[in-house]
Amino acid sequence: MAVTSHRTSRFLRRLTVATGGGMFIDGFVFASVASALAGTAMARDIGVTSTWNSLISSSTLIGTFFGGLCLGYVTDRLGRRPMFTIDLSVFLGCAVLMFFVTAAWQVFVLGLVMGLAVGADYSIGSPLLAEFAPTSKRGNYLGILEILWNVGYVVAYLVGYLVNTNWPDAWHYTLAASAIPAVACLLIRHGLPESPRWLISKGRHKEAVDIVEQDLGVSMDTEDWRDEQAEETRYRELFSSDYLRRTVFTCVFWICIVLPYFALTFFQPTVLRAIGLGGSALAGALLGTFIALVGAATGWFLVDRVGRRTILIWPMFGCALALFLVALGSFLPVWLTTVCFFGYLLSYGIMSILPGVYPEEVFPTSIRTSGVGLASAASRIGAAIGTFLLPLSLDHLGLSWSMVFMGVVPLISGVTSLMWAPETNNVRLTQSGHRQADGKGWWVKGALVPQRQG
Repeated sequence: MAVTSHRTSRFLRRLTVATGGGMFIDGFVFASVASALAGTAMARDIGVTSTWNSLISSSTLIGTFFGGLCLGYVTDRLGRRPMFTIDLSVFLGCAVLMFFVTAAWQVFVLGLVMGLAVGADYSIGSPLLAEFAPTSKRGNYLGILEILWNVGYVVAYLVGYLVNTNWPDAWHYTLAASAIPAVACLLIRHGLPESPRWLISKGRHKEAVDIVEQDLGVSMDTEDWRDEQAEETRYRELFSSDYLRRTVFTCVFWICIVLPYFALTFFQPTVLRAIGLGGSALAGALLGTFIALVGAATGWFLVDRVGRRTILIWPMFGCALALFLVALGSFLPVWLTTVCFFGYLLSYGIMSILPGVYPEEVFPTSIRTSGVGLASAASRIGAAIGTFLLPLSLDHLGLSWSMVFMGVVPLISGVTSLMWAPETNNVRLTQSGHRQADGKGWWVKGALVPQRQG
């Protein structure tokens, strides 16, 4: 039993690193572009106007939209394993080309393609890990992915901060640095097996048994592998009566998490200067990325202990409250307004792990990557809108009204989550991914599954 447990743990650790590497790279490339734009050398050398600034800041998000929307469905049809390597190879090629850019439009185009690869990875990696992870620890395994996104963001922002401070003309290195983790991640992914749940959903039962017994070192009875059903992949199922509410819920809560966060962190130095930090804004932005990471670690610790609903709903309202207080900055001391802004980042961090957990649990295997891809695509529309409009809003409306609009977004999601967020903690995938849901449990073929059922 000890040998079997060791083999299983070793495989799951490798798979977590392989999938989490994609999340690390997403956070890394987003912060790399943001930190390069935060300096003055890049804008001077390649002619980044305010319009190009907005377009470049949104480019990876726009690419992620198309990658998640289109390639999630392709992955449900063709399998997780082949797409898992192709998308990262495309990303690596673009990351290398970033070192040689000489014009703003080149950064924009490469950002679009890199975003396309990242969007594909969103819809492939976390569903693959969810389909291997044990029920009792699924939230912890999936939550690690979102923590690694924040780690990637922090590392890249730190690199960008050091470059901007000491070698401002070396911005090419900042843009191309994501090639390094991409190479490492590709090496780790080499030789990983296909998802046994996907194989069963396509009627390839023997191949699935071989993977469970040989790679995981367990029997088919240790989880609900045998309960998986062979089903045809139909994209329209996401909008059927059985799945429409969860499709809307996953899209709405993910949009409302990332829309203010991507905008506020991409332009964090600008926001902190508007608050009144002045010359300390760049250092304050670096501190803010660490605070969000602390929040993500807190959410990871709680997700399998208190459940998904709790760490979604109350932090969502906390984000809204914090941003409304920042909007009152003209009536508050600078230090208090800054604390409120950092309070938003902490609340965001706590719930930030849930885009890597909820969508993977609420769809069946036959359309899991399609559902995750659609939700991630929708979230990137929101994030792109936020990053495009925030600098314009700050210029024309000022800090107060900009923060009011940002605060309304999590407020809407808090109310929606109160009504629709299910509790999928410790519920097996074959149960949580089928039929209708409500706030107390999931409807599975007419029967209500309790929250804590294993």
